Amino acid sequence: MTEESKVRVKIYGSSVAGNIFVKSNQLWLEQVLKQNKIDFEFVDIAADEDGLKYMKRKNGGEKRLPQIFVDGEFKGIFIDFQEAVEHKEVTKFLGLQK
Repeated sequence: MTEESKVRVKIYGSSVAGNIFVKSNQLWLEQVLKQNKIDFEFVDIAADEDGLKYMKRKNGGEKRLPQIFVDGEFKGIFIDFQEAVEHKEVTKFLGLQK
């Protein structure tokens, strides 16, 4: 994989989230990214111990899911992303402006 084709956006969430809102928020977030043609990778922290450790180390103590990272940097949680969508600033929030 070349540096240019590397997926920059990673969504950290859980496939076994007990909270229905977490699951629906993850699905909505993924749908918005797809609609905006933004490639992303979903990291299932329920099945990926290294992913869970990385998320905890980088997110400043945030516990709510889903969490958004770009180029390894914590960008925020669902509510932050939702606000960016409402203001039509998704690429700005993610730091992906051209």
